[in-house]
Amino acid sequence: MAGMNYLAHLLLSPPDTAYQVGNLLPDLVHLPEQERFTGRYREGIEMHRRIDAFTDAHPVPRRSRERLWPTYRRFSGIIVDIVYDHCLIQRWDAYHADSVPNFLASVRNGLPALQGDLPEKTYKHIHSITQWAGDYATLDGVSAAMARVGSRLRRPADFSGLRGELERHREGFQEDFDDFFPELLAMTGNASIERRPCLTALAST
Repeated sequence: MAGMNYLAHLLLSPPDTAYQVGNLLPDLVHLPEQERFTGRYREGIEMHRRIDAFTDAHPVPRRSRERLWPTYRRFSGIIVDIVYDHCLIQRWDAYHADSVPNFLASVRNGLPALQGDLPEKTYKHIHSITQWAGDYATLDGVSAAMARVGSRLRRPADFSGLRGELERHREGFQEDFDDFFPELLAMTGNASIERRPCLTALAST
């Protein structure tokens, strides 16, 4: 199942829309289609793969996933992806000079120039991500995202109890994120990302 930590992938990119889009593509298009992208898209795709490999092998995200066992073990990876974006938003001011809405608007403003490079469905998906990724700011938003995932499965999954489980582990998840994210920043070469401004953040978009 594809990841959904879209905000982290966007933040862990330089302020270049093609690179940012590339850093989302492995979660949105199949591998053969990824291979046709070159240049800054390719760099973003490779960064995405590095981030995922590092995360999958790291003991702290595993610790986070285990907090959800056994009830949500099957879905623990994707839940932790979204929870870590939630935790990132709680610490956002430490990592970016602009607000989450402005940051996402800056990405969205750069998309029209790339529309011809992307499949229509993928373009619309990325555009929509820039509109709702900020909803992960609340645990209700995290729960709602998983409810949508559950409803789309061939065998629908019940996440009605997830909100309580997330609340029970809220502090633990935040501690895990705070342990893990600085190491991820260092791995990606973004150790000095703190307070990095957007180039073209326009909140009105």
